[in-house]
Amino acid sequence: MLKTLKIILIVIFGFVALFLLILSYFSLIRMNDIRLQNRHLRRLADYYALEHVPEDESTWIDFDVSDPTLTLHDIRLLATHNSYKKTGPALGRLFVGLGENFDEARSLRYGYQTLTAQFENGIRSMEWDVRLRNGQFEITHVPLVDNSGIAPVLEPALQELRLFSEHHPDHIPIIILFEIKYDWMVLDPLLENIGTDELLALDLLLEDVLGQHLFRPSDLFDGNVTSLRETIQNDGWPSVHSLLGKVIIVLHPGRPTQPYVDLDPSLMSQAMFPGVHASGTSDDHAAFVVHNSVDIEAIGNLVDEGFIVRTRIDSGLVFNQQRFDDALASGAQILTSDFTIGRSDLDPALMITLPGNKTVIRRD
Repeated sequence: MLKTLKIILIVIFGFVALFLLILSYFSLIRMNDIRLQNRHLRRLADYYALEHVPEDESTWIDFDVSDPTLTLHDIRLLATHNSYKKTGPALGRLFVGLGENFDEARSLRYGYQTLTAQFENGIRSMEWDVRLRNGQFEITHVPLVDNSGIAPVLEPALQELRLFSEHHPDHIPIIILFEIKYDWMVLDPLLENIGTDELLALDLLLEDVLGQHLFRPSDLFDGNVTSLRETIQNDGWPSVHSLLGKVIIVLHPGRPTQPYVDLDPSLMSQAMFPGVHASGTSDDHAAFVVHNSVDIEAIGNLVDEGFIVRTRIDSGLVFNQQRFDDALASGAQILTSDFTIGRSDLDPALMITLPGNKTVIRRD
């Protein structure tokens, strides 16, 4: 009996030790990513001071940016999906497969170049998943098991974005979709809920880091306090030329949307544009619509009503040419893909571009 008990205790101790070892492994990956992010940011200062030669923005576009009649509504941007992500360890994908399914795990096998490298290759729209961990805003996909990234902490990621904008004052406006994540919080006890106070803190961080580079909802009103929806449908969107060098942050529709709008229903004080789904286009704050499923007619109608629509060219790390063609035909302005030049691990032969081998084009 005593021998059996000792064996049971040894087995339990072994499992606990293995569990702690795995936790330490994933934590060390994250810590190293943060170290690399900080080192990268320091090196960027020297890069911009000593080596950098800005690429002509015309390399990536097929229109004349000085055209005063061309508005933000009239152009289309190739966007990267989960733009901050590294491929991460196979062990993490194994746990995702066990907890979710192995198709989902296989779909996580991709990673990106640095934010700056993506921008320098013509990417002008991204998606960042934002979480709050131990009082700090971070960018991560699945906590613990798929949390490796090129930009794990939000503030230095914003600083990297600002540096690019400062040294490329005539860049096409960069649109970044912020998705506040609440899933899988059980995997990391240091993760915190993002409520009203935290949304306000996020706004303050955006204002503090991006400053004059940030294009806010209030900038769209041009002195007249009215709803976003009425503004874009009655007055239209600003010209691309007037938005050169600007950054637009769109809050992904979902749980934080209403608390964020409630901070100031006029949106005169917010830093982000609250996004909506197609079902929310009658809301006063509707301007950017997330419509991930490719539906030519539905998206086309939204575009005709004056909205800027984001859709997904592909999903699950599977590219489908017909879906790509339909996304182009829909008229959606933000076309998000896992198969762009932003990837660090993809064969260039598999990378897609918009027509004309561009990343930003005029919407016909």
